[in-house]
Amino acid sequence: MVRCYNLLAEIGKEDRFTAKEIEFLANKGVRACIIELTQGVSWVNLHELELKHACQHASMLYHFKHKADFKTKDEAIKEAWHFGEYLHNMNLTDEVALVLDVSSMMIDDDTIENIRTFRSVIKEFGYKRTGLQFRTENLLTSFDNCDYGNLWAINYYACNAGIDGVGTWRFTNDWHGLGVKMSYDFLGYYTEILGNQGIQLDLSNTYTVRPGDTLWLVAYQHGLSVEELLKINGLTYDSPLRVGQKLQVA
Repeated sequence: MVRCYNLLAEIGKEDRFTAKEIEFLANKGVRACIIELTQGVSWVNLHELELKHACQHASMLYHFKHKADFKTKDEAIKEAWHFGEYLHNMNLTDEVALVLDVSSMMIDDDTIENIRTFRSVIKEFGYKRTGLQFRTENLLTSFDNCDYGNLWAINYYACNAGIDGVGTWRFTNDWHGLGVKMSYDFLGYYTEILGNQGIQLDLSNTYTVRPGDTLWLVAYQHGLSVEELLKINGLTYDSPLRVGQKLQVA
């Protein structure tokens, strides 16, 4: 049974997104943006306010991420305070979720303890909705005892997230050649308003073409080669895709 999921973009430390570019993503069907807000114990994104307003103007949900540098529990506590204090001054609504990015780390038992420590401090600030972002190839242990509302795997050049139980999967860092980090949000943790999360969006064997889709992207999403997708639908490489067009994907 084929599943189609909401698209989720990220705005990282090195990215320079304009309001026009964010509106462009919204017009291509992207439902939400994750804004990298802090890193370590010193860096803060000075453009967060304009990025937040750009997302609001484009009718996109927005959330905030902390990129972790910690190696010990004490460092995890300090980074959580840095992130939490900055969030506290932003008067966030309940719709906003958080992300802890540990993608630069090997995930062993010691790292899991540091991650749990960070999470406990953030909960003391009153923020209950926090996801964890990691690289699949860096996983050396399980997340069985890791208290995070959503697991977000980074796994490129693959047909799936590479691990069971994840809620979000970043499948590319160059979506449509635009240099955009893009993910599928399987259960709508970041891309659906509260109350709609966890509701599967589409369980059919057909796919409805959305703005920005290409033959490669549709095939990639459904674990097909482009040649298989063309054969199933009686198309050629020159066949144009139309928004609203129905494609067989199984």
